[in-house]
Amino acid sequence: MGCIRRMENDCIKEQLKIQYFERIIIYSYYHKGQLINLSSPCELIMLNISFEGLEVITDKEFDKEDILLMNLRFDGIPFDKILGKIRNIKKIGEMYKICLDFIGIPNFLFERLKVQEKTL
Repeated sequence: MGCIRRMENDCIKEQLKIQYFERIIIYSYYHKGQLINLSSPCELIMLNISFEGLEVITDKEFDKEDILLMNLRFDGIPFDKILGKIRNIKKIGEMYKICLDFIGIPNFLFERLKVQEKTL
């Protein structure tokens, strides 16, 4: 379940960043324009979400500019096939902290984020 609160910014450019812990599963991603289907699902842990993107951690190495095809839940609602382009990657021990920019955020997800913003 997610924990929501306003956060200081180090990954997401916007002022508002909502701390929200949730598991995200990806089955495929784009690398240099080519679709890569993973042999087993990859788990990302969402740390923060904003109107522009996500901050996640994972043990899988990706490249900057890769585009992840994600299935995520926010506020108890599933959102499938969300695209996020990797803007920044930072290796932390055996894990990777990744900053993703949304590519075409779904209207309903945008509206859910606006509702959460009003409660902060």
